[in-house]
Amino acid sequence: MKPRDLVAVLNVPKAKRLNLIAEGLALLAEHVSTLRDDLIHLQEAGRSRGAAVIDGLASEEAAKMLIVWDVVRMGWTDIDAVRGQLRTFYSHLARGIYARLVEGRPADLAEVRGYAESLRHSLYLDGPNDVDWIFRNRVEADREESLYVDYVTSEGESAWITPARLSDLKLSSWPSMVIDLALALHRFGCTSKEGLEIIAKEWEGVSLDDDTHWVKVEAINKSILEKLGTAGLYSNNLTQVDVRLALEQWIFPLGGVDFSPIKVTKTDLLAERERWGASQWQ
Repeated sequence: MKPRDLVAVLNVPKAKRLNLIAEGLALLAEHVSTLRDDLIHLQEAGRSRGAAVIDGLASEEAAKMLIVWDVVRMGWTDIDAVRGQLRTFYSHLARGIYARLVEGRPADLAEVRGYAESLRHSLYLDGPNDVDWIFRNRVEADREESLYVDYVTSEGESAWITPARLSDLKLSSWPSMVIDLALALHRFGCTSKEGLEIIAKEWEGVSLDDDTHWVKVEAINKSILEKLGTAGLYSNNLTQVDVRLALEQWIFPLGGVDFSPIKVTKTDLLAERERWGASQWQ
C-alpha cells in the first residue's frame, strides 16, 4: 500500500480520470460536511478551542477539494504542471494558502500571486513599524498553535504557547469561508462526473496571465453554474449564500501558482530591520 499517492491518477486512462476524481470529491464533501456539523455543535456548546481545531481540519479538507477542481480547470495538456498541482494536495502550507486566498477579492491574477508569495516565507517581520519582531510562517504557525502545546524561542526569548488562547476567540470566527465555498460548489453539482465535465469544457483552451482580470473568471463561473442547472445537477438544499460564494469567491485557477516555501533566514531579517532603522535617521 502506498498512501499520499494522488499523482497516481495520471496512470489512469484519461477517459476514466473524471470518474475517479468525482469519487474522491464526493468523499471529501461528505467529510467536510460532517466536520462542519461537528463544528457548529461545538460553537453552540461554547467550546471555541475545539471548534478552532475542527475548523482548521475542515478548512484543509475543503482546500483539497479546490486543489482537485483546479486540476480539472487546468486540463491534462501540461502533465508536469498537473503533477505539481496534484502534489499540493498533501502540503499543509498550500492548503492553508488556498483557504486564505478564497477570502479575498483579487482584481487580477498578479494580485493572487503576490498574496500567495507573501504567505510562503518561512520567517517575516511585523509589528507597529512592520519590522519590530520576527515571526515564523503565519500559515504554519496558525495551524500548529491551534493544535499543540509547544515551547518556542524567538529572538532569544523562550516561552510556552498553548491552544488555550483559542478559548477566548469569538465563536462567530467559524466556519471559515473555504468550508462553505467547497460545500456550495458541491451543492451545485461540481463533485459529480457530469459537473466536472462541464467545468472542464468551460475552461478548455482558456489562457491566463498575470493581467487576467477577475471579470473573466466571474463570467466563466456564471456560465458553469448556469450549465450545471440546465443539466439538473443542483441540490435541493442550494441557497442564495451558495450562489454568492460560487460566483464571487471561486477565484482564479491556481494551478500555475507556486506554493513552495520561501526560505528566509534570521540574518536576512535582522539586516532588513537594521536598514530600516538607519533610514529613519537620514
